[in-house]
Amino acid sequence: MFFEKCEKKSIDGVSYDITNGTVVEIWNCRSNLIEIYNAVDPGMADVTFNIDSYQTGKKDLIKMLKEFDKNYTKHIKSGYVEMNTIHTAAMKPLLDMLASNFNMNALE
Repeated sequence: MFFEKCEKKSIDGVSYDITNGTVVEIWNCRSNLIEIYNAVDPGMADVTFNIDSYQTGKKDLIKMLKEFDKNYTKHIKSGYVEMNTIHTAAMKPLLDMLASNFNMNALE
């Protein structure tokens, strides 16, 4: 999910097209994750959370988590299918090599 924002991805010399809708969904999920990480980063927690701002910070964090859940659910229904196809095709040579290596070791 952390590919750079691009319309084509080249893996081992094979170029894969990524539709604009999937790029947007991935970017939204990535942005949400970064916002959540920044909100719960231990270095920032001392600065942002104190007795006066705890309730507001808690509500903001819950809002960010709900936004991520909404975007990720949307991504799973449409964008994940496309990206899973790309990942499966790109990893096939590696999986074949691992299976071959396993069979060779089992034979010995």
